[in-house]
Amino acid sequence: MASNNLRNLPVLGKLWQQIEAMPPPVTEDSLLLRILVQLLVIVGIVATDVAVEEVQNLWAVPVSIVGATWSWYRRRDRNVAVKFCIAIGMLVALFAFFTRLVQELNDTRLVLAQLLIQLQVLHSFDLPRRKDLGYSMVIGLILLGVAGTVSQTLTFGPLLLLFLALAIPTLVLDYRSRLGLDSGENTKPKVEGKVKNRNWSLFAATLSPKYFAGLLVVIVGLGLTIFAFLPRLPGYQLRTFPVSAPIEYQGEFDSRSILNPGYVRGGNQQGTGGGSGRNPDSGPGEVDSTFITVSTSGSIKICGVK
Repeated sequence: MASNNLRNLPVLGKLWQQIEAMPPPVTEDSLLLRILVQLLVIVGIVATDVAVEEVQNLWAVPVSIVGATWSWYRRRDRNVAVKFCIAIGMLVALFAFFTRLVQELNDTRLVLAQLLIQLQVLHSFDLPRRKDLGYSMVIGLILLGVAGTVSQTLTFGPLLLLFLALAIPTLVLDYRSRLGLDSGENTKPKVEGKVKNRNWSLFAATLSPKYFAGLLVVIVGLGLTIFAFLPRLPGYQLRTFPVSAPIEYQGEFDSRSILNPGYVRGGNQQGTGGGSGRNPDSGPGEVDSTFITVSTSGSIKICGVK
């Protein structure tokens, strides 16, 4: 009913006819490849939330699974109405992206990640071709890269290894699909027995646990070697002031009132302030160890440079 209403619109009528007149796309019938691509996207989405330590995009995981399932069963249909709805949804997502971009100009990485996740969710409802699956793989890789730049803990490491473990068989299946080789999912030995068995044997040998584990070790080792010898160029670095170890404080400490013996209030010197500044002749002086006290979680740290 909705498709008929869209078809009767004067602006979309001719465009609808042109889309229907186009030849049907060559569909990708490898279910295993589709599952692995979906897992790559899920790992990318989860890695983004793990990096920011907030649950922001977890809703996209079940929705993208529903879209990928819909796309599998409707992969041989034209789905013109779905394509129009996806296009409208992408325009709305783009408008929301520019709105958030104006508000967060200091760091646009998470805003870009949210846009890619929204586009992937919409895109998952129309994945008939292998090229469409390739777009999803690229989005998953970009999300993983964004998570790597945002993450500040080692929690990101297992997700990176999981993504790599999923990417290797995915690339193997994608390459076999490009060559036009059967992955062995829909084998019919009675029809083409020898050829099918040979293709399935080659496929099973390619993704055997022994070969897969060896390839994973080689890739991880090569990556760590390149990372070890990669030059570290000096860039924007934040440096903190030197502080002492935490000092236990007896009694209740009010962090709202920090007493500084060297601080002058209203012209009255409240402390000795025994530190001295830089002298052109003798160089930098020494700062009094009691000059600055900072409260940290109920304890006290002394900040000073000698």
